[in-house]
Amino acid sequence: MCSQICKSRIKLLLSSACIAILGSGLTFAKPKNELVKEEPGFHYGYAQASTKEEADAIARKELVEKALTAMVKVSNPAAKRVTVSAAVVEARLGKEKPWTVSKDEKTVAYRMKEKDWDQKEKEYAAKLRTSLSPSYTTFNSKASTADRLSAAAKILNVLAENGETDLLTLQEGGTELYARKVEAACLKLVQDLEISFSVSDRIINPTDAIVVTVKDSAGKAVPGLKLKASWIAADVPVVTDAMEIDESISYVITDALGNANVDYPIADEFKNRMTELTVSTAFANTTYVSSGMRKLDGASAVDSRYYCLENIGEAYQFAEVAGGVFMAGKLEHDKKASHREEAHEVELADFEIAVAPVTNVQYMAYSYLTRASSYPEYLDNENFNNPMQPIIYVSYEDANAYAEWLSDQLGATFRLPTEEEWEKAARGGAEVIYPWGDDDPKKDKCANFKGNGKFKYTSPVGSFENGNNALGLVDMSGNVWEWTTSQKNEKEESVLRTVKGGSYMDGPADLRISNYKNINPDTRALDVGIRLVKDKEISK
Repeated sequence: MCSQICKSRIKLLLSSACIAILGSGLTFAKPKNELVKEEPGFHYGYAQASTKEEADAIARKELVEKALTAMVKVSNPAAKRVTVSAAVVEARLGKEKPWTVSKDEKTVAYRMKEKDWDQKEKEYAAKLRTSLSPSYTTFNSKASTADRLSAAAKILNVLAENGETDLLTLQEGGTELYARKVEAACLKLVQDLEISFSVSDRIINPTDAIVVTVKDSAGKAVPGLKLKASWIAADVPVVTDAMEIDESISYVITDALGNANVDYPIADEFKNRMTELTVSTAFANTTYVSSGMRKLDGASAVDSRYYCLENIGEAYQFAEVAGGVFMAGKLEHDKKASHREEAHEVELADFEIAVAPVTNVQYMAYSYLTRASSYPEYLDNENFNNPMQPIIYVSYEDANAYAEWLSDQLGATFRLPTEEEWEKAARGGAEVIYPWGDDDPKKDKCANFKGNGKFKYTSPVGSFENGNNALGLVDMSGNVWEWTTSQKNEKEESVLRTVKGGSYMDGPADLRISNYKNINPDTRALDVGIRLVKDKEISK
């Protein structure tokens, strides 16, 4: 039984009028002088150009591409135009002469009888099959995975360049397309590849080494394999600027251990950004590419996410707080303090505390790198989605999860502060009612509180420089309440947690250091955020 391709070629011989209609629908715009008047039973190619040589080359290429496309369209009417290289055109047409040339020699036309084309195509297909035989033998052998994939890439590239992806059969008169046979067998090899990253889904520095390792299904290294490494900017609600970044692509080859180094892009626009790296096979790294080759690359693709920072220490700044005996709670000269803020003595170990509350961009990095299924809805609200505004709408559990993640990322122990630690840090070593001193926040607009006259919603962290304390901590009072691990004045069985600092929704008196409120740990509010402490390392 003839294959669909064989039937197509028979139809081309027996139904020339029908094919002529198909062919005419594929031509480029005809020259204005109507040099070419197409007739049934022929394939045509013609062109106008500034020189005869240029017109001749274009016309020859058009003849070959139109003829191949007409053949493919018999079995697939929706097929796109077939394209071939100049070398293939010369190999197919050889010394074929123009059918006609205009008087000024700037318009050239070629035509060939369909039956002559079919004979040439049959001979060309036979030679192509023979030339591919060594590669096909390697592909079907017990050679290494890299050698087999390399042989497959060569076969598919040659078929695409010659316009034979959807035409050449594995055997003359056979039913199976050469390309489909190779693609199907290659897909299994590609799907069995295990591509891993030495550093994955992490905060990194641009100079950090990223090693990609490739193994086969048996866990053996795959050396000599060409890979495509593609970097793109992350599509997240919060970005540090509006700059668009073009994809950065490079190609690497695995070494004897199946490893390949992938460098972070050197372009400035990739720095201090959230990015995604996708690594795959590189079948499509050629001028002539079939859809099957792209599918193979897609089947092998794996990705890793990064938040690249030139200076991680600057992005996550902490200030040292000396431990020792400390009187927490209300001060004698604080006339607005209530009895529930009673003073009490505590002893604290040394610790470090974040200079600022966790910002939107920092929390977004956490959501992105942990591949969260969704992002906080408020980030769609322009009143709250500035990258440097503090994160809000986070529960106590959310805050602890973030601290645990950051600990893993930066190799230190981060956690929420106790209420007493928060107070000691806020006072900065002084007996003051507010972080900046005893003056009411309204006097010098030292913080973001209700009616501050500068912001209606949360403000970018550090917007009130005169509200900083002696340790350089910003926004310890105002802007957002901050979670602590304490349960101030609560019964043992209580689940409530204490928040400190007051917010943009509160009056000036609520910003006092000793003030607090207890809320349900499940609360996600527009005025509650996070500030972390870092435990000091104990030298052994």
